[in-house]
Amino acid sequence: MLRIYLGREELNQIVHKKRKYVSLRALLIATSNRQEMTIEKQWTHADWKTIWKNLTITPTSGADKMNWYKVIHDVIPTNVRLHRIRISPTYNCSECSNTDTLEHRLTDCGKNKMHWEWIQKIIARMLRTSPMNIPRDCLLRQHFCLWPPQRQRSVLWLSRYVTFTLSRRGKQDPQDLMEFLRRSRWKRHQMPGRRKLFANFLTVLDTF
Repeated sequence: MLRIYLGREELNQIVHKKRKYVSLRALLIATSNRQEMTIEKQWTHADWKTIWKNLTITPTSGADKMNWYKVIHDVIPTNVRLHRIRISPTYNCSECSNTDTLEHRLTDCGKNKMHWEWIQKIIARMLRTSPMNIPRDCLLRQHFCLWPPQRQRSVLWLSRYVTFTLSRRGKQDPQDLMEFLRRSRWKRHQMPGRRKLFANFLTVLDTF
């Protein structure tokens, strides 16, 4: 039997390499698309490549992107979700007693129904189509693939609407939403290279 005797320095190098390998393997597992695969399996019809692209290139704040990321992954603590894991005693909405799904909270709860109808008109104006062709699930899975690039980036109104809705829970008037978006537009107008990013799509708010 062959025995190999190693000094302390050689042992430390082996341990260091092993720890490095374990850390690298853990990092690869953590950064793999396991969570994405889960949501992709639930919605196989969605164009996930475009969804993640739109989330990445939309010229909005990190907070907006984080909120939209949570919505896309369906990790917002709605009562339906909390009731499923036995935290909430009911799956009904605390505001209107309807089923508290994520789609309900964004587009149908309280004054959000009026808000969403207005947002539908804005997006339809950008896409040159009817508001009826803008489905409610585009907030959850935004898979528009448009040209020119400025029109695609104009979907920032969807991310802004998500932030507004999650923070207000439908207690604000449509005028509050309009002012919220106008302030956002003013900030975008100050950005360098605004015309390259948005062209004239920011002016759509002046038409409603």
